[in-house]
Amino acid sequence: MHRILPIFILSVFGIAFAPLIGTLPSIAYRQQVASSNSVGASIHLEPNDTPQANQASPMQFVLTQRGGGLIPPESCACQVAIYNSANQTIAQNIPLSTASTKASQAIEAMITFPAADSYTVVLSGQSKDDTFQPFELIFPVIVRP
Repeated sequence: MHRILPIFILSVFGIAFAPLIGTLPSIAYRQQVASSNSVGASIHLEPNDTPQANQASPMQFVLTQRGGGLIPPESCACQVAIYNSANQTIAQNIPLSTASTKASQAIEAMITFPAADSYTVVLSGQSKDDTFQPFELIFPVIVRP
């Protein structure tokens, strides 16, 4: 009996957690957040934070100040650059626009990743009205085929 009980318990827990295993990769890449100095940002990419190679993907950044206050996109002189896994520049000075999200305004850029690979998205900026310090935020992105 003492040998059967641990096996039974592990089996029940294994069955209970098995449906979650397939969702782990999607959970790991949702709404990445980065911070530097007094500025933080979250990034969202379409579709479902896992962009596809050779397809245009909207990329949105919501900026916040330390303490949680939102930074309006129009108060930031921002730039986005993208590097591949070999640290080669894929895109630089991408045109930025303002987009509405469910809860706030975001900085938006459109990007087409050339191949399935791991990339680094770098958002940098400085305040147009001296309300926050210059920043550079780094986000890893995995692009699927």
